[in-house]
Amino acid sequence: MNNSVNNPAPKARRERWSIVVVLTLGSILIFVPFYWMITMAFKTPDEAYRWPPTLLPETWTLENFKGLFNTIPFLRMFWNSFWTSFLIASLNILTGAPAAYAFARLRFPGKSTWFGTHLLSMIVPWQITIIPVFLLIRAFGWYDSYMALIVPSIANGFSVFMLYQFFRSLPKSLEESVLIDGGSWFTALRHIALPTSSGALAAAWLLAFLGNWQSFLWPLIVLQSEEKMVLPVGLLYLQNQFSVNVPVLMAGATLSVLPTIVAYIFLQRYLTDAAITSGVKG
Repeated sequence: MNNSVNNPAPKARRERWSIVVVLTLGSILIFVPFYWMITMAFKTPDEAYRWPPTLLPETWTLENFKGLFNTIPFLRMFWNSFWTSFLIASLNILTGAPAAYAFARLRFPGKSTWFGTHLLSMIVPWQITIIPVFLLIRAFGWYDSYMALIVPSIANGFSVFMLYQFFRSLPKSLEESVLIDGGSWFTALRHIALPTSSGALAAAWLLAFLGNWQSFLWPLIVLQSEEKMVLPVGLLYLQNQFSVNVPVLMAGATLSVLPTIVAYIFLQRYLTDAAITSGVKG
């Protein structure tokens, strides 16, 4: 008994194996739906509805993808989702980074109140604001336009809060050297804070992009024209009141995840840098 107390190696091994088991189970729970979606996209309708289901398609087919492109203007909807999500995410960073830096470094009247409103925007369910925002959109004449999709999402309280936490962790000595040399706070933001926070900016941008890429309810409310429709709502056209073509729907879902994977691959290096530098304190 004394040997087990004095030797922490068995306990450490048990903890490591427990972590491995939990992560493995979590990975399986995440992987299985994606695997099922991809394999279903290549199955024939008869095989897709067969029970018990097959793990791999017996006959690999691209007919589901052909049916997808013949049923809805998939490329148009794909492009609408991509450029609006890209623009909204970029605007979130453009507006959120200066606001977060001001909350983290500057002193001004009403700072606590303004910061509290950003926190409140994350606490209040966004469904509560749907009706008043929609009435404003209609009053401005933006219904069924991209303005209705973009303008309400320009500012994001979560992006501000996330970048605020990162800016607070930066060493103040870096910015003080700029201020001593006669630079302004904007100069410190542009030349010190933003380059140093590339990882946090990438993470905030990616989260904003993913949130808008999969947005469904708001585009469904404010958009009506098929040529302006985004992909999550467009996939709804693949089902009707009485039936759902599951293989074709899974083909659309498979193609819809590609931009998120590509975005993560391109930003992975910045996300890793953010994890490494997150422990820096000033």
